Amino acid sequence: MTPALVPERREQRVALLRAAAARKSAAASQRADAGIRRLLRAGEPISFRAVARAGGVSIDFLYRNQELRQRIEQLRGQRAHARRAATPEAAPGEPSVVAVLRARLEERRHKEQELRARIRDLEQQLAVAHGELLTLRRSQACSACGEKTSDQRRRFGTAICHERGAGG
Repeated sequence: MTPALVPERREQRVALLRAAAARKSAAASQRADAGIRRLLRAGEPISFRAVARAGGVSIDFLYRNQELRQRIEQLRGQRAHARRAATPEAAPGEPSVVAVLRARLEERRHKEQELRARIRDLEQQLAVAHGELLTLRRSQACSACGEKTSDQRRRFGTAICHERGAGG
């Protein structure tokens, strides 16, 4: 390796690392954005912690990203104002506490229905993922002989990995 090539390679590596970091940051921004949309759809309160949890990003990332930070602060303020404005009026002869509790109960019932639907959806996705995983495991080939593990199971009644000996 000639000394003249080293700086060029280093610059290439640095450029590749910067590009990878930019892609990683963009992906995190998209996940945070999706988390915000999910929270808004579910009627959940918007906070840095909730967005970080929903989007699978760190709270620090949200605070450092000015665009996301401003959006979260704006939505948090709007939601707080909307909650104050949405306090139900009491029916004639009904104490305001009862009206508020009725509204909260109805809100929680609605949220419970949404969560149950989400659980059903996630269980269905999990079943699909398990099926795909099983298919992948069955289609793997042994690196020593090239035979698919499903072929080995048919032949020997169990998968045999030549690298590890019997078992698998």
